[in-house]
Amino acid sequence: MLTKALILFGLLALAQGYSFTSREVKCHVCKAVVTELEEAIAKEDPHKMADVSGFRLDAQGNSISKKVRLVKSEMFLTELMEKICEKMDDYLKATYKSNGKFTLLKMIINGQMNPDSSLVDFVQDGDLNKSLGHFCNEVLEDNDEIFVKAFQAEELGNDLDIKICSERASYCDESPVQEEYDFDGKEEL
Repeated sequence: MLTKALILFGLLALAQGYSFTSREVKCHVCKAVVTELEEAIAKEDPHKMADVSGFRLDAQGNSISKKVRLVKSEMFLTELMEKICEKMDDYLKATYKSNGKFTLLKMIINGQMNPDSSLVDFVQDGDLNKSLGHFCNEVLEDNDEIFVKAFQAEELGNDLDIKICSERASYCDESPVQEEYDFDGKEEL
């Protein structure tokens, strides 16, 4: 029943003739990738360690052992990124009914239909949204080092999607909100 409803929404959206730039879609795909990576990493034991020494030897011929937290290792993050684009099957293109702005909507959250689905009109393309997976692969291939370095940082912060998708990869236009501003010594306008 849920699938039939989604198909109906998609057909209605097609009839309304929505179109988006690839940059706009990549922006939302990039943000979804960041969210999916954050969720996958949060499921891992943060104290689990990984040996990243390889086959390096010191001057005396002894093996050099180096351990890092698993969730910060390049191997773990790379393997995670290789699988993350499969998650794009859980998303649909949509526009908000209130303002017509484009978004990607994850259909199922915590085993239930996304409550925001009533706020959007779904946009179905001819390939049943398979292009989202292709955009995901392109975003990751073009920016794999950016993603790895960002997720290896000791503190990830709240604006990781903006740091990666806007500041580094330049898919999105928004910038982080400056929460604190020192008005001391500033003239009023």
